[in-house]
Amino acid sequence: MNLFCDLITILKNAIKSNKKFIFLPKSLFCLQFLKLMFSEGFISNIQEIDSGRFLKVQLKYDLNGNPTFKKIKPLSTPGKTLSLSYKQLTKLNEGVGVLFISTSEGLATNHVCLKRKIGGTALCYIV
Repeated sequence: MNLFCDLITILKNAIKSNKKFIFLPKSLFCLQFLKLMFSEGFISNIQEIDSGRFLKVQLKYDLNGNPTFKKIKPLSTPGKTLSLSYKQLTKLNEGVGVLFISTSEGLATNHVCLKRKIGGTALCYIV
């Protein structure tokens, strides 16, 4: 979870300073999260570099130079986890943005969890 919290902080800072790329040490959990961000259209590319020890993440901006996401907020930290049931997710689905959830079936967004009728640990919220 510490690497994930570091990833969230790095993403926040990179978006604020309009960086094109970020470099991270590779971890399986962070790679799965970044692949999910890629599939949701928040980042442009992920590459493994230096014999697969590091990840190079290309951030995505629109034609005006604005980032594809404005805010990323961690919901679970190493000291506190936020678990959401399927019933709680149905109530939260009203908002704008994407909620990333760690489920028993792997990482998923709130939309996928609602389709599968499952809950899990809320990791972060991206607007």
